Amino acid sequence: MVILTFDVETTHMPKPNGGYTPLPYFGNQLVSVGYKMFKEHPRVETAGVETDGYLCFYHEDRDPTPRGFEQFQEVLDEADVVVGHNVKFDLNWIREANFKYDGPVYDTMVAEYLLARARKWSLSLEALAKRYEVSEKKADLTKDYLKEGKTFAQIPWEIVEEYGIADVQSTWEVACKQVTEKYKTTWREMYENRTIR
Repeated sequence: MVILTFDVETTHMPKPNGGYTPLPYFGNQLVSVGYKMFKEHPRVETAGVETDGYLCFYHEDRDPTPRGFEQFQEVLDEADVVVGHNVKFDLNWIREANFKYDGPVYDTMVAEYLLARARKWSLSLEALAKRYEVSEKKADLTKDYLKEGKTFAQIPWEIVEEYGIADVQSTWEVACKQVTEKYKTTWREMYENRTIR
């Protein structure tokens, strides 16, 4: 089984009534896609092979990754399930960028909402990483740039990459803890055997 965790970074445009929108429908650009692919060993739940990647699609100071589109589409084609935090945002973006994926998804934010059982606690990736004691986001890297109104296409590439890789790692670790510790199941049981529908 192949589990793919991914996260996108984008530009954002000012809204007429104030604030910003990062949605793909207003002339924004896909800046980068970070991913971690985990290929489970067929007989050992805790064993597998990990492959990571970080691809540039649009940045003011860097050329796009050669064959980046093809590389990420190949990864999507291999995936049995896609994992993300607020994954509807990322799926909207990749679909608008003409990537194809229509398989199962696992959203760490939705999973945590269900686990909260009407309790009011933060569903942010940052909060979940702390709650599950896993690798944390590196929000401090980009916070000041974003406050200045810069987009990810204007933030130095090395910072965007480090930030994006940390988001993917944090999402993957949160998802694994939710699946094994809270839902008390495995990826294979959830998606190959369809114990959760």
